[in-house]
This record gives sequence, C-alpha cells and structure tokens, in this order.
Amino acid sequence: MRKSEINAALRDYVRGHLSPTQEERAFVSKVYASVCSVLGEAQCIQIGSFARYTAIRPIHDLDVLYRLGPVPRTPDPAAALSELEERLRRRYVNPTKFDIRITRQSHSITIEFRQGAEVKFGVDIVPGYAVDKNEFGDDIYLVPEIAPHSHAARRQIYEQVAKRVEGMSWRKSDPQGYISVASQLNKINDDFRKAVKFVKAWRWAWKEKDENFALKSFHLEQILTQYFADSDEIEIYDAIFRFFCELPTLMERPTVPDRADHARYIDEYVAGLSRDDKTLIRSARDHFLITLENLTTPASISELLRPGTRVRCHPTEAYLFDGGIPVLTTERLRIQAMLLPRDGGFRGALLDSAGLIEVDRKIRFEVVGDALDADILKWKVKNDDNCSEPRGEISNHTTRNVPESTKYKGSHYVECYAIKNGVCIARARQPIVLKPLYG
Repeated sequence: MRKSEINAALRDYVRGHLSPTQEERAFVSKVYASVCSVLGEAQCIQIGSFARYTAIRPIHDLDVLYRLGPVPRTPDPAAALSELEERLRRRYVNPTKFDIRITRQSHSITIEFRQGAEVKFGVDIVPGYAVDKNEFGDDIYLVPEIAPHSHAARRQIYEQVAKRVEGMSWRKSDPQGYISVASQLNKINDDFRKAVKFVKAWRWAWKEKDENFALKSFHLEQILTQYFADSDEIEIYDAIFRFFCELPTLMERPTVPDRADHARYIDEYVAGLSRDDKTLIRSARDHFLITLENLTTPASISELLRPGTRVRCHPTEAYLFDGGIPVLTTERLRIQAMLLPRDGGFRGALLDSAGLIEVDRKIRFEVVGDALDADILKWKVKNDDNCSEPRGEISNHTTRNVPESTKYKGSHYVECYAIKNGVCIARARQPIVLKPLYG
C-alpha cells in the first residue's frame, strides 16, 4: 500500500474503533462528579490517559489526584491513604447501576464498579501534596510510593502495605506536566494521540491474550511523545513504524526520565524483564511488522492488532524492517526465475508462477524490466521453516548464491525488493515448491 493510503486507514481506524465514545465519556464524567462531590471539586484533578486524551475504548479506569492541604513537617503516606479511604467509605454515593467496592492499593484508593465478579470500571484516587512548579506553571506533587522496587518482593510489599505496616514513602510526580505536553503536541500534530492510541491498542490486545505481557502503557506513550517532540511533521505511519523497529532496543535498559525527578526513569521496569519477556516482545513486534509489510487494503488495518508471534527459525533470517526500511509499494516488479540446463535431459526453462520444481536443480533469478530506477535491489531467499537448512537472509544486488540450488523439499520463496531513498517502492515474490526427483 502507498503511505498516504496507510496513513488514512490508520487515522480512520483510530477514530472509528479506538477513541472513546460519547457514551463512555458521559459515564466517566458522571463518575468523576461523584468523586468530586465527596472530596471537593477544587481538590480533585483528572490525570492519567483519559485526561491526556490518549485513552482507548473500552475505557477501563480513571485516575484522579486528590490535592491535600499544606505539607506537614513529617507527612505520613499511610495516614493520608487511610484518611482518604475512610472518607470515601463514609460518604461516597454510587451514581451507576453497578455494585461498588472500595479498596486500598499500594499508592491509592480504588473504587471498583463491578457486575458480579467482573470489574467494569475503576477510579484510582491518589492523594498528593503540591510541593513545586513545572515549566507550565502547574503543581508538582508528592504522592505515596512503595519504598522497595524489586520484582520478587512486590507481592509481599503490597500485602504489607494493605495491612498498614511500614514500607511506604513519597515520590515527586508531575501528572499535569504530562497532560500539558500531550495537549501541546496534539495541537501541532493531531497524529500524536492517534499514534499513541494505536500502539496502546496493540499492547492491550496482547494483555487480553497474555496477562503477563510485560510492556506498560505509559512507557509506550512516552516513547511516542518523544518522537513527536523531535519532529513536528512526523506522520502516524512513521511514528508507529519507528516504534516497532526500535522496540527491542527500548527493552535493553531504562531510557525515559521521569518529568518530576530526572534521577528516576518511568521505564525502570525494563531492567527487570526476563529473557522470556523480551523474547515474547520481540516475536510479537516481528509479527506486527510483518503484517504491516503485507497490508493490501485499508480494511486490513485491524489485522495489525491481532496478537501473533513470529519466531525466526535461523539466525540469518532478516526482514527489511531490521534495517529500518518501510514497505510502501508504489510500483510493480517482476522476478524471472531461469532453470538452468543440466545433464540427464533437463532443459533450461522459465519457472512458472506456481514454482513447482524437482530437487537438485539450479536457478538464476533476475528482475524483468528496468528495476524502476531503484537505488538498490535486495534479495531474500527463504527456505521452509521445517526443512533441515532454514534460511532467510537478505543480500544486495543478487541472491546470496548465483545460481541458487534446489536441495530441500518444502515450500520456499525468493523475494526481490526495489529500494529507493530508503523505502521499498516495489517487490515481487517467486514461490519455490520442491518435490522429490523420483516418485
């Protein structure tokens, strides 16, 4: 597909399928008003993805910051949470048809709206003291935090906090700063929020499939935030393609400083990802990018959000996206596969489009026509994953071997890519289906 077609299809999909509906927004407004009626409208601020307009449907939660009074000499986070919990339990009035449950979390009080055993919506209320100002003139807050951060100790720490034992401290937080940045970026380029929503939808689809999928939504949003801060003119396709190309590198170490405290990183969790976590993320992103390369119609955009994995069957297997080359075809390309003569009565011939051929033959591949004035032609020879010698390298100008030999039974293919200005403008594929020489 052409880039303009993909951009249009991505934008339409976000508007039609991912952005919260008016009914959902009305529900959130009603619930938020019910919280303000208990805590005071002046003391409450919507924060999180809903306030940044980067939330996706269905909306599952709302984050609220509850502004406490002046900072005491020795502020106690456990006491602040206890006071907030008690106030909500005594005074909160449920404005919905759902049942509610008020629970204390590691750093907040949550109101769950439930239908039977299923949580339909949640409001996470975080108490905070205003202690500083950001560059926009908004308050920076002290909010509760669990002191230790090790993954292994997390469950035990949560249990201790729930029992009101020691183990809590404070950290600086700048939720309004993130809102202001998102608002400014979207005024300059409204692809910003659309790109964020699409990537979040991919991550959410994976969480629905596997609750242990390790990527965190806010982290992904901040990566995309940086892309749009770096370039006013970046388009939704460019941002999404760049994100998925860079994703394995983003999993190597924390890279995104916290706005409120540059000594911290909002993606600290990546330092604790296991090898299995990273392998799953890598294979999931490979599947996404392969699907993106093979989009044929705007209607197929939804296929990008269907969780799947691609495990490379050989260390040499490569894709154009490994080199940051997008597939945005605007031209047609044709491959000619010439079977070379051999002893025993086998004449030379052109291989047909089905590619059915005996083993133990030699084939020379070339492009028919003028190669579209491309800067370079790249060739990929992909052996069947189940054969004894899988391969899938990409080479410049010609296939790795000239001519190639047919040795292994199975369904293989050869692909050629015409690259111009760092973009694949055309490609063609020749199937190679090998059958036994006899029988």
